[in-house]
Amino acid sequence: MPLSRRELGIEFARRIYRPRSVGCLLSAVFISAVLWVDLGTPAWVWAAMLANLMAWPTVAYLLARRALNPFAVELRSLALDSLFAGCWAGLMALNLLPSVLLLAMVAMNAMAAGGWRLFRTSVALQALGLLLMLSLKGFELSLATSAFQQLTCLPMLVIYPLIVARASYAVSVQLAVHKKAFKLISKLDGMTRLLHHASWREKLDEIFPRCRRGEVVAMLALIDIDNFKRINDEHGHLVGDAIIGRLANLLRSGLGTSAVPGRYGGDEFCLLLLDVGVDDAARQLDDIRQRFAEWADVTVPVQVTLSIGLVPYSHQYASERDWIKATDEALYRAKRGGKNRLCVQERLVEVDG
Repeated sequence: MPLSRRELGIEFARRIYRPRSVGCLLSAVFISAVLWVDLGTPAWVWAAMLANLMAWPTVAYLLARRALNPFAVELRSLALDSLFAGCWAGLMALNLLPSVLLLAMVAMNAMAAGGWRLFRTSVALQALGLLLMLSLKGFELSLATSAFQQLTCLPMLVIYPLIVARASYAVSVQLAVHKKAFKLISKLDGMTRLLHHASWREKLDEIFPRCRRGEVVAMLALIDIDNFKRINDEHGHLVGDAIIGRLANLLRSGLGTSAVPGRYGGDEFCLLLLDVGVDDAARQLDDIRQRFAEWADVTVPVQVTLSIGLVPYSHQYASERDWIKATDEALYRAKRGGKNRLCVQERLVEVDG
């Protein structure tokens, strides 16, 4: 079952939670290395570090989880990350390597999560935070980075990109799965969830040359709901939809995995039966015909029957169209024979009873 928009937003926040937590922890290492040198760093700065770099990831995640629009809340949290990063760069007096590393990583997050729009917002908020804290320090700069401070930057340089790459890979795998699912859905008829006409013809185009090479034995069937237009006109489209749904369920569940059913159009269905003999195929289809005729449902106040044409592959067919034409002729022989019948090539199977 597809996730709701809110659930997708919570999942988005969950994916960001771990990289943000690790990133904040690694940032605390090199920010502390820079601020420790400044013996005049006030206590409120260390308290702010504990709150921002330790508690903030969990707070941001909980805010998103409890929001009606978690996605929008998480984007605002990413914007706040940028403001915080600018403030820390300012408090470090723009110490070059730690500041550039912090600002670059936060900008990367913004670009990955929200594209150019969030990236531009991120840069603006970084600049705002940077100028705000530099103004508090009298715009005093300390660009030099000591060897020890460079070493404390290494975990962030190595570990954080790997975590972001792993998260991106997980998203790409998930997108590939969704793409495959959407591709499958695009091949299905919306009402019956069977292959629609074009997709079923693609399958027939794939099977036909294999039959020609003797790699597979195949049967082709066309199935028509008898008097469907009259039933639709007299009883309404809801009854017609229920009838079509019943037949689709029978074709899905009653023929096994070697069958390829599809909706040919309107009240007509198509079917490929693979690796099965004529007698077995006829027996399976006649069983479906009988079960469909015996179906009773309070929402369908009329008996409904099927006419079926079944034709095995033969080398006499030069193309798939010839095979379909022969099957169509078998279907109409079943209809001309009185309906509620199965016609196999030239042989008409009489209705029981």
